[in-house]
Amino acid sequence: AQLLASCEEFKAAQEAQWAEEAAAGVPDSKTPLQAESIANIDVTGASTKLSSLRNATVDLIDQLAQSNPTPAPFAGFREAGGGNKLSGSWKLLFTTGADATVRPSKDKGAATVYQEIDGDKGYFVNCVDFDAPDAKLRGFRVVVKGKRLSDTEVQLYFRRVKLLRRSRWLKSIVIPLPPSWLLRAVARRASRGKAELSDRGAGFTLLYLDDDLRMHRTFDGQYFVQQRTSSGPQ
Repeated sequence: AQLLASCEEFKAAQEAQWAEEAAAGVPDSKTPLQAESIANIDVTGASTKLSSLRNATVDLIDQLAQSNPTPAPFAGFREAGGGNKLSGSWKLLFTTGADATVRPSKDKGAATVYQEIDGDKGYFVNCVDFDAPDAKLRGFRVVVKGKRLSDTEVQLYFRRVKLLRRSRWLKSIVIPLPPSWLLRAVARRASRGKAELSDRGAGFTLLYLDDDLRMHRTFDGQYFVQQRTSSGPQ
């Protein structure tokens, strides 16, 4: 309960900062199709308040990870009928990664961010839905293949982006992605030195998993907290 409250407090402060920036005329991001672990920039930026809330939430994550009830969360991963416990739909509650944070915009509205996992097939799908009814872009999906490294770690390979459009004729567009190493090289260059990317590539260590909550830390050091909304392969 304390962790969930901390996640909510961080989110509220983040949204308040976004509102202040919008009122001050700070332009929206021109690159909304970023996906977890491609870049590595902390979401708090120069905000002292957000940094403090971030650190408090990460401390709670690390504390809860000590009592993880699932010591082998990747058991059965990429095994037909393996019954991997990660399978399901998960909404994002908290992240320190700016590349997985989608802020509201005038043309697209607010964003709902969640992830669908098929543990049997080994796929993670990062999902973003926009709520503006007149927006040309309804949302997008980033399809990621996972490779089990150990009972607690997985390597990620970004495969494709699917754009969901409000259109009579072309309702979706699928864009194949180049190899993950190339994506990360481009992200490193585009960040102008701000992104500190791990030599291990894209991937994460699962810190905690129960029937309702999961937490992980990427190889780049960013934290994620997600809450289950449905079970089974998606």
